[in-house]
Amino acid sequence: MKKLIFLLAIFVCAITLCSCTVNWFGETYDAPWYVIAIPIAIIAVVGYFILMNTVFVCPDCNTEFKPKWYQLSVCIHMGRKRLAKCPKCGRFGYCKREKDIK
Repeated sequence: MKKLIFLLAIFVCAITLCSCTVNWFGETYDAPWYVIAIPIAIIAVVGYFILMNTVFVCPDCNTEFKPKWYQLSVCIHMGRKRLAKCPKCGRFGYCKREKDIK
């Protein structure tokens, strides 16, 4: 259900753009809503599945944990590290992202 709400929210945000005027090398074109909505939806879905198939490792206690998607979507990241809080030791800092093997 949360996935559906997330995708619906992305689609509604994209559809609010409805159409826009694109200036491409001096020529003006009208872009329909789906030219904007489809790439945004694809990027959101791919990003969601990438984040959900990863685990994070705390650098202090080496605990592997998996935060919620909404926590990951708004957190600061640098490379393969994201700013997250370890559920075991409570450290708030950059945790390394690794692929979930399970």
